Amino acid sequence: MTTPASPMNTRRYLYVAVAVLVALSAGLLWHNDQQRQDVQNLQHSLYNAQVEIRVLQAQTIFGTPFIAPFPVVDRHGQPAELPNFGEGRLLLLFFESWYSPTHLELMYSFGSVIGDSVPVVGVLQAESAEEITPIVEKFRYSFPVYLAVELPFDLPSSPYIVLIDRTGNVLHLSSIDYTDTTNSVEALISEISNLVFTAAAGYEGQPDPEAQPPSTGRPDQVADQEVGIYWPTAVDTKAEAIYYAPIPTDVVDLNFDGVTVIQLVVGTTGNVDTAFVERSSGRASVDSLMLDVTRKMVYTPAVHDGARVRMRVSYPYAYRKRPTSPGAETVTTETVTEETVPEE
Repeated sequence: MTTPASPMNTRRYLYVAVAVLVALSAGLLWHNDQQRQDVQNLQHSLYNAQVEIRVLQAQTIFGTPFIAPFPVVDRHGQPAELPNFGEGRLLLLFFESWYSPTHLELMYSFGSVIGDSVPVVGVLQAESAEEITPIVEKFRYSFPVYLAVELPFDLPSSPYIVLIDRTGNVLHLSSIDYTDTTNSVEALISEISNLVFTAAAGYEGQPDPEAQPPSTGRPDQVADQEVGIYWPTAVDTKAEAIYYAPIPTDVVDLNFDGVTVIQLVVGTTGNVDTAFVERSSGRASVDSLMLDVTRKMVYTPAVHDGARVRMRVSYPYAYRKRPTSPGAETVTTETVTEETVPEE
């Protein structure tokens, strides 16, 4: 004959059941959190890979991740000036060969601006202005079209659309293939518009690029946090440089002992959003040169809580004076190991 379980045993069973449920719930939460972290890490790795691919693409065509200004003429053959690259605004460029009327007609699908704010410019390749005049008149483009003169790079045979960011770096580069039915021009326009929106959102709360901070002193961490700029000690994954712009040693005299420290902010696209001279070498021309070189660097973006964030970096350049002797190099520039901003 069985006897009913005592109240003590019943409570014991309940405690065990509750403990098992708590353990299962904790294990499930840990598993879900681990999966979420794995997905975030994968997304971060994929994005960094996209940044590196974009840099390699731009280097293949232009030689660098940015496009150097080049001379152009208008459709009447008169010297003209392209909008300055990297002058505080986004810019969309078409590079196209004049002999492809199908591609030229596709360019007509793009308005004079993308995302209601980014100007569009067409650059055609031809032997003379007389060749592009009938093209422009036929398609009646709503954006200016120029003829490239003495390009510092070779235009690809297929048309390319290039989105240039506020610092002059190539933010997006892709070909336009009218035979690809899965990726229509409308889809490309939508993709570019989304990129423009994302890039513009990344600049919210930033200072005017024309208004540079003082040439000396250090940034304030509290002020940085208020505008969404993280210091290296506050991110999960630090931004890492993947492209270093070449230093033109023949522009200024670098044969002296000194150091220039550039303070910069790496944006969510991996490009340098803003930069200023934190410590001067004592030579304004050298500081200005290094500031320009630093702005053209490309990084993998920093990550915090699974999202790309802006991060502040301190980047020093050191110069060493070399004694003059037959066959000896007299001007050298050394890049000191990259420093991160210490937490105060």
